[in-house]
Amino acid sequence: MSGFDPKELLAISLQCVDREFPYYLDHTFDGPMELHRPAELHPAFYGCFDWHSAVHNHWLLLRIRRLWPELDADGAARRLLDAHLNPETLGVELAYFDNPNNGAFSRPYGWGWLLRVHAEAVATPGPEGERWVAALAPLRDALAAKLADYFATQLRFPIRSGLHANSAFSMLAGLDTARAIGDLPLAATLVETAGRAFLSDRDYPTWTEPSGGDFLSPALTEAALLANVLEPAEYADWLTAFLPGLADGTDPVLQPPQYARDASDPATVHLNGLLMTKAWAASRIAVVLPDGDPRIGVLTRTVTAHMEAASDALDDRHYHATHWVPTFALFSHAAMTDAGISLSPAST
Repeated sequence: MSGFDPKELLAISLQCVDREFPYYLDHTFDGPMELHRPAELHPAFYGCFDWHSAVHNHWLLLRIRRLWPELDADGAARRLLDAHLNPETLGVELAYFDNPNNGAFSRPYGWGWLLRVHAEAVATPGPEGERWVAALAPLRDALAAKLADYFATQLRFPIRSGLHANSAFSMLAGLDTARAIGDLPLAATLVETAGRAFLSDRDYPTWTEPSGGDFLSPALTEAALLANVLEPAEYADWLTAFLPGLADGTDPVLQPPQYARDASDPATVHLNGLLMTKAWAASRIAVVLPDGDPRIGVLTRTVTAHMEAASDALDDRHYHATHWVPTFALFSHAAMTDAGISLSPAST
């Protein structure tokens, strides 16, 4: 990937969202009569290798259409969104969660991404956005309620992994989207839960990162969440206690991981995404720090280093990479834009 190119990301995603196979099916079978194809179980989100990747690729399509509408001049993304985001297909998706065996399906990662899809549809102007919002709303509301209940009452201890179960990443998805659409009860629940789960954390052992299959930094993801929970002054003090090596740039989490690229391996290719999500999280932290805080410069350099290391992350078009990495390229770019961080001409 020679640089951030939304046209390229759109093209890759369009090849993915309707591709049913290969597919990783995470499903509990009650009996042989439940042996169905992915497109029958999930008529909206059957592509992109697995359910959660299909969900966040729809976020990518919606966001690119909103920010760069000229890239969908032929209407390919619009037609696909209409085919997938309608009351019939999403009704089947909603009914899937009614089965007690599937109640925790894709929890919490896929739920958080579905909330982001809905919020992006809300931000889409015109009748198309209204149509997609109306179709998504029942599933969004059901998963928002499940997310709130899971974090507030079911999860006694936060999950600090670098994979899909990471609590902070999905809490932030819920918080971002709740604030965007005015769901104040969900936002309040997640703020309270995040404080209870993470506020007492100190001296995070960043030397333990990354694990070989991580696509998130537990440390930076938690810090990005708290950046959106605490008041700026309180957050600056919390961050000092949580990552004391941040100000002088000595914390190892600030450095891109060194590894041998292998997009054919589903675990190793996660590290490509890790480069981008660390840039995303560092951008989310930097944007809330007060002017003059030396950590802003440190974090800005961290963002640049990680995105430069990820600059060829899509050159290998193996499906283990292309079914999900484009979303994270766009996701990270959005956070960098909000923070006013841009790459040098050599990297774009």
